[in-house]
Amino acid sequence: MEFLDRIICGDCLEVMSQIPDGTVQLAITSPPYNLGISYDNHDDSLAYESYLEWMKKVWVETNRILVPGGRFALNIAPTSIKNFRPIHHDFSNQLREIGMTMRTEIIWYKQTMGRRTAWGSWKSPSNPHIVPSWEYILIFCKDSWTLDGDAKDIDITSDEFKRFSDGFWYIPPESQRRGHPTPFPEELIYRLIKFYTYKGNIVLDMFGGTGTVAVVAQKTGRRFIHIDISERYCQIAQQRLETARIFQELPLPVGRTGKKAKVTRKGHQKYEIPASGEKKELVDQGQLLEKQGVYEPPEAQHA
Repeated sequence: MEFLDRIICGDCLEVMSQIPDGTVQLAITSPPYNLGISYDNHDDSLAYESYLEWMKKVWVETNRILVPGGRFALNIAPTSIKNFRPIHHDFSNQLREIGMTMRTEIIWYKQTMGRRTAWGSWKSPSNPHIVPSWEYILIFCKDSWTLDGDAKDIDITSDEFKRFSDGFWYIPPESQRRGHPTPFPEELIYRLIKFYTYKGNIVLDMFGGTGTVAVVAQKTGRRFIHIDISERYCQIAQQRLETARIFQELPLPVGRTGKKAKVTRKGHQKYEIPASGEKKELVDQGQLLEKQGVYEPPEAQHA
């Protein structure tokens, strides 16, 4: 298929309309939140009803191109305090209306409240504000709860399965933004891909941004389809993929030749990378994930 393992720059609905029915095992995305966020090439301040109509068209296409049993992981945050709209409820209602089954919701606890100004009525019950320190990952499936696959292509470890099946995920936000306002941390995508797919499955992100879903899919032996309307974001995504390929194709600095790789992050499946001659080293997949820096939370705002 011409879309596989490619960074595609274009309108998501136009590109998705060309993907055959029943192609993708997992879709992961975080859509524009329509909060006036400064994306490179998108108007993030549509009228709310127009925004919902647009997103519903995206969900219909997502459902069409998923295989039976395919999953959709939708990352969405509680919206602003001012003019609050329960967008996560509106999206889940839309997805159930088009026939998808809601499996669960994951709480992505980010703890980004280092500096706060949006207290509302300080130390008073008059009008105090709750500032969300979490986002949702809403999980849906198409037609069946079961995704068919070959047992030999299961690569999640026992430790990973136990940890990831707890729906409260503490993962700090991504500190390396690369010009994008809201990038995924690789650890978040790693968990979703390992928990919900087999090796060789196809993973789609229709709002692909700077390519985290594509990069982690490649690192874990999955195929990917990346779509984004921004040429700048797509260029960054392509650069990240090329860098990731270098680390996968060349031996990583994991100790002297002939010694086992030193595992620095517990619980991740080992990834096999070619070494010189016929020997191969097993490198923990966690070592292929980007190391996160210290997250600096922005000033919280009222809107």
